[in-house]
Amino acid sequence: MDVAHKRDVLLRLKTVRGHLDGVIRLVEAEAYCPDLMKQVAAAQASLERVNRILLQNHLETCVTEAIQAGGGSAKIAELIDALRYNGSLTDFRERAEPLTRTRRGGPHRAASTTERACDERSRQPHQGTSPS
Repeated sequence: MDVAHKRDVLLRLKTVRGHLDGVIRLVEAEAYCPDLMKQVAAAQASLERVNRILLQNHLETCVTEAIQAGGGSAKIAELIDALRYNGSLTDFRERAEPLTRTRRGGPHRAASTTERACDERSRQPHQGTSPS
């Protein structure tokens, strides 16, 4: 494992361990359920980040080396199998903008709500200034 990736993974896992100890204490103290749910979601997000780092490390080291040695197909099949258990690494429905077709038929990214709002504001005259 790459030294920097290993350091980052260990740091994040130790942080998650501390976070989970805190969540356990909250459960024992019968904390408000929505507060607990937020803490559990935060711990899950941290673990998902660990998985992304592990995936990056695997692609940069093991898979790259296997492809260079001519054994890429086996490593890719192994990775695809592992990804079945890691939906957060392959499910971008909540994070990615959908692709739409242009008039010419090519794909492009749809404008986000924020981009559309900014575009609409840029077409409106500025408030508080008088036209010259």
